[in-house]
This record gives sequence, structure tokens and C-alpha cells, in this order.
Amino acid sequence: MQRHGPNLMNASPHSRLPRSIELGLLIAVLLVAIVFRFAQFGQVPPGLHYDEAIDAHLAQEIRSGAWPVYFEEGWGREPLYHYLVAFTLNFVPDPTSALRLVSGILGLIQLLAAYLLFRKLFGIYMALIGAAWIAVLFWTVSTSRAGLRNITLTTLATLTALAFWWAWDRRRGARVESDLQPRPTPRRWPWPPTSSFILHPSSFILPGILLGLTLYTYQPSRVVPLVFLIFIAYLFLIDRPAVRARWRSLIVFFGIALVISLPLIVFLANHPGAETGRAFQTEPIRAMLRGDFSQVSETAAATLKMFTVEGGGDPQPLYNISGRPLFVGLGSILFYLGLIVCVVRWKRPAYAFMLIWLIVALLPNMLTAPAPFFYRAIAAQTPTLALPAIGTVALGELFGRGAGSLSKKAKFSVPRWAARRDSSILVIVIAAGSLGQTAVTTWHDYFDVWGNDKDVQFQYSADQTAIAHALDASSDTSPVIISGMFVEDSDPYIFDQTLHRGDLSIRWFDANSALIAVAGASSERVALPSFAPLDDMLKSRFLGSVSPITSTKEFKIYPFDAAAFRSEIEQWATRPGAVGTTPQLPVAFDGNIQLLGIERAVTISRTQAALVVLTAWRVTSEWQPSSTAIFIHVTDANGAIVGRAQDDRLGFPRHGWHTGDEFVQLQRIPIADVPPGNYVLELGVYTRDGGRRWMAQVANGQSLGDHISLGSIEVTP
Repeated sequence: MQRHGPNLMNASPHSRLPRSIELGLLIAVLLVAIVFRFAQFGQVPPGLHYDEAIDAHLAQEIRSGAWPVYFEEGWGREPLYHYLVAFTLNFVPDPTSALRLVSGILGLIQLLAAYLLFRKLFGIYMALIGAAWIAVLFWTVSTSRAGLRNITLTTLATLTALAFWWAWDRRRGARVESDLQPRPTPRRWPWPPTSSFILHPSSFILPGILLGLTLYTYQPSRVVPLVFLIFIAYLFLIDRPAVRARWRSLIVFFGIALVISLPLIVFLANHPGAETGRAFQTEPIRAMLRGDFSQVSETAAATLKMFTVEGGGDPQPLYNISGRPLFVGLGSILFYLGLIVCVVRWKRPAYAFMLIWLIVALLPNMLTAPAPFFYRAIAAQTPTLALPAIGTVALGELFGRGAGSLSKKAKFSVPRWAARRDSSILVIVIAAGSLGQTAVTTWHDYFDVWGNDKDVQFQYSADQTAIAHALDASSDTSPVIISGMFVEDSDPYIFDQTLHRGDLSIRWFDANSALIAVAGASSERVALPSFAPLDDMLKSRFLGSVSPITSTKEFKIYPFDAAAFRSEIEQWATRPGAVGTTPQLPVAFDGNIQLLGIERAVTISRTQAALVVLTAWRVTSEWQPSSTAIFIHVTDANGAIVGRAQDDRLGFPRHGWHTGDEFVQLQRIPIADVPPGNYVLELGVYTRDGGRRWMAQVANGQSLGDHISLGSIEVTP
């Protein structure tokens, strides 16, 4: 018989399965995982989220020749995931599909690595059950289907743990902590070091490389080295000779990791502002350093609730059904049972390792805001899902020992094979019941509930993705103006990754306040997502009763006569009831746009609540994009704004301006609290960042200052 460390045992019919059965069960688990990760591919999630679009864009930068060790975009991003996506884009040109494919494959690699790790530490039963939990839990399914870099952290952390344990103990033979068998007399773990088992330090090169690469995945990865440092300290306490025998190997392990991660460390040291956008997340830590532990207490408590407490899960619909905990039903009991088993067996290194991994990986979630945040806790996925598997096998062990004790008291003998058989049956029944329940609830909650949630559809740009697909499928090459709610930043950024053709002239606008005629176009198309329809006044004025070209529940696309639009706005009255001097139009602002015309009432009753002003504009030059607004103020004789009578907006953001574009801006100025009387309308343009107003100038070059008068307005009771 082979020798083993404490509480280890020889292989038996129950601690190992015939290779064919083991392989068949593993393949079955993999097939289930593949179905959960690739079913309804491209439909759930329905489109790209802004963070996914950023990751796709950064991958394309790598394909264009960039070799970053860190990206400062999007509050700072480690690049390993983007390199993988960039490579995949060579074979899968659609960015959305490339992102999803990489994440799905990384999820499968995590599953296989976890299976091999669990098998080495705990045996085949626990390995198969743990892998099955990874295959079907909502948390692991959702992270494997989202095109986000976070998934690389849990995959690399699991691979690092597997390589570490293989390097630490490469002795051949079955070495499991427990698997439905009574435990032999304890011995020192791993075993008294002898020359035949002291490995060359080079065995730790691969684990060191993987640990170093882990730091290039996602910010919470920076606690992963701490898992191994604490575990080595733990081993030093319980088995000092084993650690001393491998001190050179450990130096290689951590040294290689340091060398691999050094470029990232140097970059961050030289770019202290690279992650300042995440400063709000570390406020609980800063408060703790000031002596205020209340915020850390709240985030820690919220993190602990995320496992089983109803309503305690991640509240963000982006990643979860708001408040849904990680475990639902029987899995909750098995999770806590596995946690208890690990605590009770803390002197056995495999169980201690899982506890240390779980606790350390949760620290970023427990110490930062907001909490709970499933993605920030993603490094804890593998140890978390080891626990219900450990709990399941522990129940089988408990049943086996109970049956043996009962037979002794009853003075009859139960064959060991019968006890093992009954224990195995119990484990199989518990595993099948808990995993079956989890698989059913995950499928329903993810595909039926989460995938059809309106907030999810909105956050993942479902409507605009449908517009992109419709434009790709159309042979029409006329320009398209597209409405959205985030037209200054995320909407065009996401759409650029979704639309596959490059022969369309695209403009983005806020359909609640603007309408655009694309430069040089006599006809164009207006694409309106269901959540961003065209303002009723603009629609009746410029679209009339025209029928949409395409109409679905997600969007409508209308034909638009741009030539007629231009003809109409050029005829608008230019000086409606001037008070003082109203300039001759057009008026240029900073040489970038010209005010062409104005339409508004001269007299308005307070009962109408709002004064509607339509202004027509032409873009005369393209400029560095920045957030800009057109203001219209109702002012008194002293030039002061009356009450809340002002409106500042720009429905055609500057990043989309092209020379020759013309647009109408609609503004509604509230006048319900304006006393009856005569007032002056003032108009100007300013850059939001810093508040700098643009200078107005008439055609002959005369400067008008930083605003112009649109004439008088009489407010009646």
C-alpha cells in the first residue's frame, strides 16, 4: 500500500471510478456547461453594455498594433482579456460574438481547472459535483456569458491554484482528503520530506507565471498573491519541515510572479491617476483609516448576505436579478454545511486552502463600495462552489459512519461495501436534487426572467442592437440619424461595435429635443428606439403622417425628406418682435455653428406652463468634441434670469458634427412662476466643462459678445 499524509487514503472503488465512467460524467458536465454558456448566443444578453463595448474597442486597438500593459480608459483596465479577444477577432470578426466566445471558453477552462484541482485535493466525487455546480450556478453562467474582462480573474486564479498544487505534490497515486471512506491513522502532511520527493524549484515556474498573469486580469486580482502567502504561513505553522524543504521552490514561485507582474507595477507607479475614477469605491477603506468603521461594516455585512439571504444578492440588474442570492433552495444548506466542514477540518491543508482562498477573495467586496458586487467577488467563485460539493460528500460520510455505529449497537455487522454503497447513493441523490433544482432555477431566472427584463434590455442596448441588425440587412445606403438617451457618449460607442457595415453616414441625436438634416443628403432615415421616440411637436411638424419603413416592438425607422426640412427652416422669421437690437441672421458662434432662424411665440400665457422655442442651426466647422449646450433665458430689465425660466441643452452632440449638417433645436422654458410682464429672451452657447461661453459674431465680422437677444416676450396671466 502507498503511504499518504494525514487523513488521506488509498484509492478504492468509491474514491475512484472506472475511467470510462469518470470521463463520461465529466463530458456530461461539460456538455451541460456548454449549453448554459452558449444557448441563445447573441440573444441573452441582447446586445452590448457600455463596459463590453469598451473592452471590444480596446481589443481592436491591440489588433491595430498597440501593446499595452494597462489601459487607462474606462477607469483603468488590465489587458489580458483584451489580448485574448484581439486574437479571437482574427477568426470571429463580430466584436460581440468574439467577446461572448472568449468569456464562454474561459468559463469552461475554469470548470476543467476546478475539476482537476478538486480531484487532486478531495477526490473524484467532490470534483464531479463541484464542477457541476460551476456548470449551472447563475453566478458562473452569467459571468461566462458577459463580454467582460472579469472572467479572466476566476479562470487564472483557478489555474494558478491547480498548478501550485501540482508543483507542491507531484507524487503519483490517489491522494484525496476524503471520499466516502473511513480515514486512516493521521500522519504528518504532506509527508516527511525525503530526497525522492523534493522537487526541483523549476516545477514552480508555471505556477509563478500564472500567478503573475493573474494580476493582468481585473483589479481584485491584487489580493490573489495574498492567498498563497497566507497559505504558506499556515503550512509553516502546521508542517514546518515541508515548507523548509521547498523554500527555494517558493522563492521561484513568488519571484517569477513578481517578474511577470513588474511591468504592470511600474506602469501604475508612474501613472498614479490611472485609477482615480474608481476612488469612490475605496471610500470605506479611507473612512476606516480615519477611524470610522461604519462603512466597512456595512459593505462586509452586505457581502456576507449575498450567498443565501433573499434580497441580499447583487442589486444591479446588469449582472443579476436584483437581490437574487447566489444559492437558492437546497444549495444554501449545502453551502453552509461545506463551510462548517472546512472550519472543522482546518488542520487539513486542502480545506484550509479553500477557506483562505474564499476569505481573501471576498476582501475587495467587503472593503469597497458598492457591495455586494458579484463581479468584484469573482475570484471567490471556485472556492465558493467547492463548499456545496464538500457538504454533499460530508453528508455521505456522516451517513456511512452513522450506519456503522448503529450496526455495532444493534450487534450485527453491516458489510463495508454496503455502507459505502448506501453512502454513495445518498451523495448521488443529494447532488442530483440540489444540482437539478439549481439548473432549473438558473435557466428560468437567467433566460426567461433576467434576459427579458426591461432594465436589462435597456442597459444592454437591445433596441439599438436591433436597429444595427436592420441596417446591416438593408441595401439602402442613405444617411441615418439615430436617437438615444446617451448620445454624447455610450450610445454611439456601443453602436460602433454592433453595426458591421461601414458605408453609412450616421448621426446621433436626442429625439426629445432635436432633428438633423445630414450634410449633402436630400433624403435620410430616422431610427427611433422604443425608449427614445421623436418629440410629438417635431414629429408632427417635420414627419407628418409618413409611415415607418420598418416597425418592430424595439424600434421604428422613418423616411425623412431632408431637402424639405432645409427649405422650411430657411424660411423661418429671423427677428420676431425685437427689443433693442436683434442681429441680422445668421449669427456664428465661435466659428463652429450658425444660428439660421427662430420660431417662437411673442406672447404667452402663464397657464401654458412652457414657452416653446425652435432654433435652426448649421454646422460650419468640425471641432474637438466636448459637452456643449445652447441656453435660452428669460431675463428681466436688469438682465437677471426670471425664476426658473431657462433651458440649457443640445440635442445634436458635437462629436457627431460634420460641416454642412443642419439641425433644429427644441427648447421648452418653464414660465409658470414668471409674473405677467414684458421680458427679453437671450440665447448663447457654452462648453459645459468650465462654463466658457462661445462668442457670437455677425456676417460682417462684428462681435456681439457671449450671447444675443432674441427679442421680447410678453407673459400674460
